[in-house]
Amino acid sequence: MSQTRDEVIRYRLNKMTKWAAQRREFLANLPEDWPKDRYIRIGGNGFTAVSLNHDRPLLGFDSGTVKSIETVKGHFSKSIEGKPGKPTPERHVQCWLIKQAINHQLDLKGELCPDDSEYDELLFALDEVSFGDKKHPQIMRCDILAVGVHHGNNFPVLIELKSSHYLDRPHGLLGQLQDYQDGMKKFKPQIETLLKNCVNKKVDFSKCGKIIIWPRLSSGKVSNKTFDKCKEESVGIIQYTWNHNANIENIKFETYPGLKLAP
Repeated sequence: MSQTRDEVIRYRLNKMTKWAAQRREFLANLPEDWPKDRYIRIGGNGFTAVSLNHDRPLLGFDSGTVKSIETVKGHFSKSIEGKPGKPTPERHVQCWLIKQAINHQLDLKGELCPDDSEYDELLFALDEVSFGDKKHPQIMRCDILAVGVHHGNNFPVLIELKSSHYLDRPHGLLGQLQDYQDGMKKFKPQIETLLKNCVNKKVDFSKCGKIIIWPRLSSGKVSNKTFDKCKEESVGIIQYTWNHNANIENIKFETYPGLKLAP
């Protein structure tokens, strides 16, 4: 008897909670010689060895997933030199942020919004978390799923990275964020445990942060329509300045005035 979409999602999320606890333990005790361009992604079917190298951003070392940390560690010895990467700007930025998170106890606040008073910490939890698949549509995916910490309160934060300033194309970015938030509510018990196992903090789902990250225009301003829509939907914006041909270590992030990052 085939499983429904909801049953498949719950099953995968429950599996991910166990793998999240294993990865957190591993990250807390990283070997001193662990290279900084390695990332162990957690998906619905297991662990994947992923590159954080700027020339091969988020490229998998192996096409398959595994259930063991020890096994996925071995995948990093495989060569990816001949594999074609997808060097889009947002992929490079996502890769950079994950790399910074892993090397700063999962905290992205210092990189993204050091002066924001609504976050004491902004803890990276997962990337590319998907609800549904080709056999179980609709597919909903979040670029980065984080946990915001403020005065002892911890809540989920959805982060989407874009290379352009279009909210309505291709499928409505604000709608995607809302749909994903609704999906998390639907699978609340599973997501709560998953996030707790990622960052070792109990997460409160009474509110949810939503952030868009995209390049800063030369004017430094978004359109009035974009500003009004984001304010109405309680979506914050972080703009970055980076010459895509330059070293990404020179990237600079700034929060957009008038839009709160936290709910």
